[in-house]
Amino acid sequence: MQFSKMKKQMLSFVAPSLRPRLDLYATVDRHFHDGEARIWMTLDGEEIFRAEDLRFTHEVDRRYALAKARLPQKPERITVEIFQSDWYKTSRELYEQIEHELEQEGWHANYNVQQDLLLYPTLSIDEALSHPHAFIRGFALLDRRVGKRRLERINGDTPFEFTCLKIRLEAEVN
Repeated sequence: MQFSKMKKQMLSFVAPSLRPRLDLYATVDRHFHDGEARIWMTLDGEEIFRAEDLRFTHEVDRRYALAKARLPQKPERITVEIFQSDWYKTSRELYEQIEHELEQEGWHANYNVQQDLLLYPTLSIDEALSHPHAFIRGFALLDRRVGKRRLERINGDTPFEFTCLKIRLEAEVN
């Protein structure tokens, strides 16, 4: 699906008080190796969210390199059996844990957010508010389907969720 269609669909969920102030953007640098992509969201022209593949992947790799000592011994020969080894299983779990920790800290990968943009319209508001991805939970706080009383009971777990909650509560008061 084209980004312009995803953008229109996503912005249709935004609360009416925020709709004219909020915008989504995406870009791909075709001159960069593998076409570096990023998505960002602005409120009144100020960036409130950013997802970049290169920046995210670089930080995951850096943290993985620091934590590699916790892994079991890597098999000496690279064969099909490596995918059934303890090293492979533990390595994947460590990598996924690092990705999750980064997301909780406010780092986001463009490729994950692109998937979230496609998934969000299919979710009920309860599913969106309890989804494992921070972007979906944060965007759900901007959703018109969340009422003022419900917003007042929610606490943001990640920087993006906290920002969205603050923005929405301020918009509802005014």
